Amino acid sequence: MPTALPIRPVSERRLSWRQTVRFLALVARVRWLDMRAHAIVGRGAGFSDDRLLRLMRKWLACHEAIAALLPGVPEPEHVREVRAILRGPPR
Repeated sequence: MPTALPIRPVSERRLSWRQTVRFLALVARVRWLDMRAHAIVGRGAGFSDDRLLRLMRKWLACHEAIAALLPGVPEPEHVREVRAILRGPPR
C-alpha cells in the first residue's frame, strides 16, 4: 500500500540547531515553572505572597520567547487567559 508523505510548504522556515536547543530549553523551563506553580497552589499559599505572581510572570516571559521563535503559530488559549488575568480588567 503506497504511503503519501505530507509535503511541507516551502515558505515554512525551519529552526536552526541553536534555535532548536533554545526552544527545547524554554519548553523545559515552562514545564518546571508549571510544576512549581502547582506545588505553590497545592500547599495553599498561592495568594498569600507574591511567589505565584512572580512565577507566572516568568512563565509568560518563556511563552513570549517561544512565540518569538515560532512566528505565525497562535498562542495557546491558556496562555491568553493567564495574560488577561494578570493584565487586569480594562479601564
